[in-house]
Amino acid sequence: MSSTGLFTYKNNDYNYEVTKSIIFIEEYGNATVYGISVYNADGSEFNSIEDISDDLDSVDRLCRLMCSENACPVHLIDIAEDFINELYGL
Repeated sequence: MSSTGLFTYKNNDYNYEVTKSIIFIEEYGNATVYGISVYNADGSEFNSIEDISDDLDSVDRLCRLMCSENACPVHLIDIAEDFINELYGL
């Protein structure tokens, strides 16, 4: 799975980037999914999740919210999990 950056949002501490990846699902074939990568201000990668959702608008909204709230990248997995639960009513 390789990913490419689509949108980048910056604040004083981090750069948040929406990424696009292609994954293979056995029953379906190739699928496009979106994730988030977070980088330190110096450009070094801090944390990332490649497969949050296949809904680009929702992942972009989450990424913008994380940037505006200056969410610490160490919590990216927990934030994405809560987002998925809310998005899909789990």
